[in-house]
Amino acid sequence: MRQSILIVFTLATFNVYSQKLDITTLDKSKIQATLLDCQSKLKLLTEFDGRQASIFRKKWTARTFLLSDGKVLIEFYDKQAILIDNLNDFKKLDGIRFVKNTVDFLKKNISYKIELDFEAGDRIVRNERPTRLTNLKSDVPEYFDFEVYGLSTGQILFLDKSKNLKSATIYPDLKTLSSDNSTIAEQVYGSEDDEYLMKKLASGDTLPDYEMSDYLIYPKYLKDLIKNHKLTLAEQKIYVSDFYGNLYKSENGYYILIDEINQKNGAGDKMAILSLRIYQSLQQVTDAQRQYEEIRNKGVTSEHFYQKISDKYGQKFPEYVSQLIDSLPTLLNIDKEQLSFNSAGIDLVDEALKWNQTNYDLLDRLFPSVIAYYGQCYIDCKKDGKWVMYLDKESNVWIPELKLKDGNAAWDWIHFYKDFYKGPIPLMWAGDWDGTRRKMNLIK
Repeated sequence: MRQSILIVFTLATFNVYSQKLDITTLDKSKIQATLLDCQSKLKLLTEFDGRQASIFRKKWTARTFLLSDGKVLIEFYDKQAILIDNLNDFKKLDGIRFVKNTVDFLKKNISYKIELDFEAGDRIVRNERPTRLTNLKSDVPEYFDFEVYGLSTGQILFLDKSKNLKSATIYPDLKTLSSDNSTIAEQVYGSEDDEYLMKKLASGDTLPDYEMSDYLIYPKYLKDLIKNHKLTLAEQKIYVSDFYGNLYKSENGYYILIDEINQKNGAGDKMAILSLRIYQSLQQVTDAQRQYEEIRNKGVTSEHFYQKISDKYGQKFPEYVSQLIDSLPTLLNIDKEQLSFNSAGIDLVDEALKWNQTNYDLLDRLFPSVIAYYGQCYIDCKKDGKWVMYLDKESNVWIPELKLKDGNAAWDWIHFYKDFYKGPIPLMWAGDWDGTRRKMNLIK
């Protein structure tokens, strides 16, 4: 009876969140994993008596659990997970590194890559003779050179031929490669046509992998847009921004809100360019209306980068450093024993931050703890620095700094803040670990 209940539960859970991740290993074994959101993960761990198995922990993942039905669950730093059918398939993932795609305007899906040495990648090219993607090439081959190949498995082989960085990596697709290489991203997703996305939208494309909340479109594309998306007018004069729009419903089930052309704006009584927003349900439209009303009633506010830290800790921030560091593993979903105060620990925090970089509420809560942790790593590793509080008199805000023996600050507090939120930028760069920015300032 219990087995039947568990089967029903599993099916119900997977119906809620049952995306698949198809993985092809280096030896061309194929493994299908099930992607789980946080809620589905917790239900499975409860119902199938999930037991953490640290011996099977994969590098760059939060935890590995063995379930009572023989399946293996791998948890990530953003609290999502994947489910593997059995331990045998799990062991085949030895060379697989799971990643979260980070192309800023695309959805942040879970993917993977296989990191190799250059010689192994070169052998694949010589033995398998894959098709080279000649449209993808370096802008500065004398400094950073690479070659990209399409493999028979459908995967992408990236050969980094840079003099001091020779390596090879296999990716499942160009999107995952683009997350690692901005030059590739520009060549794959960029276009010299300023109206490229407008034309895509007008052709009936909903751009499902784009994470943008709204697009711009010229009025000349409206006729094709309405025709190709099979739109009918559902409601008029809806506000989700300062200009009102008309809501259309597609025969395919989604909704498109388009600015009304004839309304007052900075250029007169007719809109020269329109905002277009795609919603999957009426509830999403209602939510957007409510959010706009809240913002309009509240008004636009701004505050100092370190205002929240100053308000909460004031001059006493150094007294809270240990407490803030203790909170970091929970916030980043890292086991406490994994967090070390050295370059390996910083790399781990960088990886966890990358998985959580679009969770802005979490980043706000993380920022004080990350400053505390990085500062302590600096003190332990460099044997230099002590915590001091700098008062920005203009804003009356207290800012934590690490003062070095030579009298300089270990890092620039503005750069640290901007790099942290811009992400994914390594903490060692944000925190000027090797003093590069300080040296550049001295040269100036």
